[in-house]
Amino acid sequence: MADRTMAHWRVLAAVGMINWGVYFIYDMPAPLSTPLSKHLSYSDHQTAYLVSLLYSVYSVPNTVLPFLAGTAVQRFGERALLIGIVSSVTLGQLLFALAVQTKIELGMIIGRAFIGLGGEVVAVLGCEIITRWFQHNRLSLALAINLCLARLGSVSNSIIIPTLIEPYGIVTVTWFATLLSLGLPIIGLISLLATPDPATEADETLLIPVTPDTTLPTKPISATSSLRYFPPVFWHLAIICLLSYSCINTFTNSAQRLLATRFYDDDQAAAGEAVSILFILSGFLVPPFGFLLDALDSSGYPRALITSNALLCFAHGIFLTCEVSSPIVPLCLLGAADALLGVAFWGSVTRCLLSVASEIHGETQTHLTTSSSYKDEPVQLLSEDPVILSISIEEELTATTHPMHEEALRTLGIGIMASLMNICTTIVPVFLAFVENAEGFMGLEVVFLILALLGCLACVRMAWTWEL
Repeated sequence: MADRTMAHWRVLAAVGMINWGVYFIYDMPAPLSTPLSKHLSYSDHQTAYLVSLLYSVYSVPNTVLPFLAGTAVQRFGERALLIGIVSSVTLGQLLFALAVQTKIELGMIIGRAFIGLGGEVVAVLGCEIITRWFQHNRLSLALAINLCLARLGSVSNSIIIPTLIEPYGIVTVTWFATLLSLGLPIIGLISLLATPDPATEADETLLIPVTPDTTLPTKPISATSSLRYFPPVFWHLAIICLLSYSCINTFTNSAQRLLATRFYDDDQAAAGEAVSILFILSGFLVPPFGFLLDALDSSGYPRALITSNALLCFAHGIFLTCEVSSPIVPLCLLGAADALLGVAFWGSVTRCLLSVASEIHGETQTHLTTSSSYKDEPVQLLSEDPVILSISIEEELTATTHPMHEEALRTLGIGIMASLMNICTTIVPVFLAFVENAEGFMGLEVVFLILALLGCLACVRMAWTWEL
């Protein structure tokens, strides 16, 4: 039992190392932007265009790729897919570092594209792996720790790179950061591959006599057809994802400029330090919130989602209507809201998907029990040896019982949410840019407040149908 418990935490540590490295890599262009401008002899306009493009080529493919992760798991297997996407991230980051050294802009863009092919899918698979290992105990806490480690990757990036740039230069720091950020994911991948899948209690062996009229379930169906198995709660969560993450994730794009203009007399450095409060709180509050949700019953999840969106409303209401001399209080509220939203939302999604897989499994067992016509027909066994018969039936069931394997089904659901979140961060900022140009920063706050209010209403509506 002790070995099994330790294996759980080893898996969590391995997934956390992978996500730490990927988040570190994702946020690398931002702290490199100023020294990169000098290194390439670019103007501010050219640098802004390049940095925006480096983030775009990462994000755009991930509006679709996470959705396809479930089908890929079913077709190639989870481990093979994990090796492929970690390899893509590794290749992309090495190419990016080499392009920085050789001052080849196209190489940087291609490298970031390779990173994008695997970056978000790694997070989806990591969430599914943790769900599989912790589904019976401490699931919310495990997901929270994983989220915390991922966010610490971004925090580490913002601390390490600016500290080392001045004494060592951009080329040395880029290669150092590359080796650091790739080392942990590779170690984590090796650890995951060396760890056997969690032992599950085997179902009672089905010794079904096989006759010419015996009916077995159909072959696995496509990911698109499997969408019908998701309950209304899942689609309520999808709406909450669009509204809540459109509010919290896109605010950070303009937060530093807003704070500098309104509170710090255009001092961008001071505004940046203030924004870091949001990121620090959202990272370090995640584990306590995960522990708290594990201690509550299932009704705690919709309540937590309502609370997180209410905090968003309160924070943006302060920015919009109150003449405060400091942004610290609303930033603290936003940090707490971000942490609680991350824990409650992904915990709700995984519990919803676990219930879906359980229901499909139950329907399959019932179908197998009732569809055989052996009561009315002579028994014609394929083998007189019951062991061989059990094995052949078990092999057939493995290939046919589930519309999608449980792992693929969970990966599909998590991937849908990841795709929706990436759609938010790709499309909504374009709309916000038009609003900012037309109405200024206060126009942005109106949009954020409306999104938070709608998210709160969506959470209240979901709470009425929550039965997980």
